[in-house]
Amino acid sequence: MTRFTRLALSLATLAPLTFVACGDDPIAHSEVVSIKLSGFKPGDFTNNMSTEDKSINTESGNPYGVFLKNAKAALGGKDPSSIEVVGLTVQVHAESKNVTTVDAVFADLEVFISTSDTTIPIAAKATPKGSSVVMTIDEDIDYGAVKAELIKGEFKMGVRGSGINPLPADFELKLTLDIRFEAFE
Repeated sequence: MTRFTRLALSLATLAPLTFVACGDDPIAHSEVVSIKLSGFKPGDFTNNMSTEDKSINTESGNPYGVFLKNAKAALGGKDPSSIEVVGLTVQVHAESKNVTTVDAVFADLEVFISTSDTTIPIAAKATPKGSSVVMTIDEDIDYGAVKAELIKGEFKMGVRGSGINPLPADFELKLTLDIRFEAFE
């Protein structure tokens, strides 16, 4: 066995241990949940800003409910201790009218989680470009204020941002959010 092979085997053996030791709680389940927002139109912008949100459990087929069911099954019937967003892509839906890219309407974009008590921004993009925008999740999110709602599936996901100037005269921008949630033991 060469010195390189021994080193590679040593690193391969340590890699799983390093990964498990990095998180506070082990990941029980990870899944992408997609929701479609009904659409932004020119009249939806006030002072060049617009916001749209949707209850996570009202999407057709309730994909977040499926995620919760799968997470609970992975935990032997127990609820997760916490849930976080670890990935997010905002995509222009094919049913949009007269626009094919996010930047045809928005100069900046923010995605948030909201409840009746609070709103937590989770990702922002200063200049979103294209029809599919990968958002970087804020690493410093404190999910404490929405923890119970995430576990029960009783929250909203939303998008807000400022429009380009001038906005197109006639459009309807429908967005799909592909959100990767992780449930922890």
